[in-house]
Amino acid sequence: MGCVSPHGGYQAHKEAYPLAEKICAVAVDAATYAIDKLYSYRVPDELREQVRIGTRVLVPFGFGNKRAEAVVLAFRKDDGGHPLKPVVEVLDDAPVLDARQLKLAAWMRERLYCTYFDCVRVMLPAGLWFKRNETYTLAPDADLAALRAREGEAGAVLALFDRPGQTLAASDIRQRLGGRSMTRVLDALAGEGVLTYRSNTAQRSGDKTERMLSLDVEAGAAAARIGRRSPARLDVVSILADGGWMSWKELCYMTGVSDAALRDMVKKGLLRMRHEERLRAPDFSEVPKAAPPVLSTQQQQAFDGLAALLDERTPRAALLFGVTGSGKTQVYLKLIARALGQGRGAIVLVPEIGLTPQVLRQFAAQFGDEVAVLHSALSVGERYDSFKKIQSGRARVVIGTRSAVFAPVKDLGILIIDEEQDGAYRSEQSPRYHARDVAKYRAAQENALLVFGSATPSVETYYGSQQGKYPVFTLSERFLGAGLPDVLIADMRGLAREGRGGVIGPQLESELIGALGRGKQAILFLNRRGNSRVIGCAICGWVPECPSCSTSMTYHSASGRAMCHYCGASVRITGRCPACGGESLFTETPGTQKVEQELHEKFPAARVLRMDADTMHTKGAHEKLLAQFAKGEADILLGTQMVTKGLDFENVTLVGVLDADQSLYAQDYRARERTFSLITQVVGRAGRRFDTGKAVIQTYSPTHPVILAAARQDYEAFFERELETRQALRCPPVCDLTVLTAAGEVEQQVLKSLLALKARLQSLMEGQYADVKAPVLGPAAAQVVRVMGRYRYHLTMRARNTARWRSLIAGVLREFLLDSKNRGVTVFADENPDL
Repeated sequence: MGCVSPHGGYQAHKEAYPLAEKICAVAVDAATYAIDKLYSYRVPDELREQVRIGTRVLVPFGFGNKRAEAVVLAFRKDDGGHPLKPVVEVLDDAPVLDARQLKLAAWMRERLYCTYFDCVRVMLPAGLWFKRNETYTLAPDADLAALRAREGEAGAVLALFDRPGQTLAASDIRQRLGGRSMTRVLDALAGEGVLTYRSNTAQRSGDKTERMLSLDVEAGAAAARIGRRSPARLDVVSILADGGWMSWKELCYMTGVSDAALRDMVKKGLLRMRHEERLRAPDFSEVPKAAPPVLSTQQQQAFDGLAALLDERTPRAALLFGVTGSGKTQVYLKLIARALGQGRGAIVLVPEIGLTPQVLRQFAAQFGDEVAVLHSALSVGERYDSFKKIQSGRARVVIGTRSAVFAPVKDLGILIIDEEQDGAYRSEQSPRYHARDVAKYRAAQENALLVFGSATPSVETYYGSQQGKYPVFTLSERFLGAGLPDVLIADMRGLAREGRGGVIGPQLESELIGALGRGKQAILFLNRRGNSRVIGCAICGWVPECPSCSTSMTYHSASGRAMCHYCGASVRITGRCPACGGESLFTETPGTQKVEQELHEKFPAARVLRMDADTMHTKGAHEKLLAQFAKGEADILLGTQMVTKGLDFENVTLVGVLDADQSLYAQDYRARERTFSLITQVVGRAGRRFDTGKAVIQTYSPTHPVILAAARQDYEAFFERELETRQALRCPPVCDLTVLTAAGEVEQQVLKSLLALKARLQSLMEGQYADVKAPVLGPAAAQVVRVMGRYRYHLTMRARNTARWRSLIAGVLREFLLDSKNRGVTVFADENPDL
């Protein structure tokens, strides 16, 4: 238990008020950032034994007293003030969050400009949350004709009811009114007694099944019933014409058909649906037990130094700086074994879901059933089961992506962030946390060792080590004495004038011929999925543009559709221009699908696997594809960022980087760092055993310092030059960036509101906050200014992220969100984001 501090936080259990106190302080789901605080509720006598710190409850919230989910964070004394609303229901038999997790939530809330409930939600698996079903029932004695005569929004709502006593779900009402929120109108009608509001909850314990569809009638008959009005539905019939089954999700992707259309086809008897059972937890039964790793001299030295820090049982951090292929994972395994021997637990973070099968197999071979996995590709049920396994203490080693940093490991002894420089560790949804910062806090809170592992550390991390914040342990040699690959920089300038088309340049083509001829494998990296970034008409200039976002669509040959990678909208490409009817369609800036086609044309005998977001959307796809490649069932692995990190294949002797310049000139202060890291990482996939590998970097900037440093695997040279640039620009790690982003459907309103916010900031920094004065730059457009129909602009400020600075930003954000002049415009703050 705990009590509320003057700053809105709480103090942990020992000084808490006894359970007999009748007032609890809760974080409410329905509270927006503008009004977020700990709200007080009375605990009824019949619930007094059930309400505990860390349990979830239902409470009446707002003027309409709608039931809202909340988490109990503290108990308060009854100050005898105004009467309080009672807790309605307790949702948990036992607390789902402990004192340390609640302290972490309070710490995040103070730094990340989000609500208490946002922070609590991110710590728990989706299967533990509740679905609330809200309904409205028309009064049994209602005069339907009189009610329908009402004008305005109330009349529109009442027109949806066909008879007195009818019940409609709130979601159905919203959908039938075009997605408009009618909460205010519904609350008013409920207050009049015209409608009766009800709410019930059910825990999302996870769906163990996947919806599968097949034709329920003969294909010709189905097509005849559909007619020509719906090409997408006809595509569904065509795909299922062979009598097979396909998952609901795959049908939507392949045809562009909507969920509503598939539901309608099932309802009309054109399709039949079944649920196929899916396992809820990863199965490690086939993973054979492995002997403890044998370390090289360098690895042993690094392990000894890190183990000494682990044994101190005080908050420590260190950087394990090892070249690609140096065997950092073997050091991790030995450190975790040591922590387990001390009765402590471990968390290992990896940046990509694609890395978890390979990493997981290594860890499962060492630690067996003590391993649990957490990442977004798991089903709701799998994540829920893994969470329970960790919380109970049966799993003491957690492997996962970003959100696994919150895993409730018992007596946490070590946290490891592999490839710590990767941008995937930053969340772009509220709360906008960086796993590295959360890990630092947890290490300090639980007296644990935090290990950053990378061949290309983030500039911030390496700068911290240079400032003496934590020691560096270096692995400068590859494991088992393998040499670094020979790197060839291929100048792509002028090839088009020589009549050479395609993406595969002559030098890379020659190296591929040689590698394949020797029976070796190759990895090709292109950080752009799809067939072509742009498809258009050579006659009239038509290009498919997203109706909701200010960007052109990317052509995907697998589905024959142009798709928006921001909102998911798509249009079918028939080979004929919809504007002029011409058949001269061109493609530019090829993606992975286009390169796959080119590889098949140039190397017809080669077996090619493509690994990108389009091929990895089905469950288990990562593990299946990587297993195929490891067994030698393919010659070339082509992919996006998924192929750049952590993969270790003995037979890969050639790596090709296609379009190395793509990310180099992005409008982001991290562009050079990201490019250096990607190239260095993917080059390191070549020659990882006894064969000296070769890498070919195709570039239009062959003399650029970043390209040259990456080719030499020279991190120190890159860091020195990059730090000079960061110091000149006053970017992290030299200074912090705070970015305020506003979004709304009316562009001028967004700009007007943001200009007013800028003026308010400047005014406060001239007066009350003169001690944290900083220039306010902007408004400036986001890289893609319009996404899903909403325009996005931002303000940028360079200032140290202190408590005083956060107080200023939090205050102006709340003012902005409470001001009725800004209705229709949302704003959020982010620290050191990717711009």
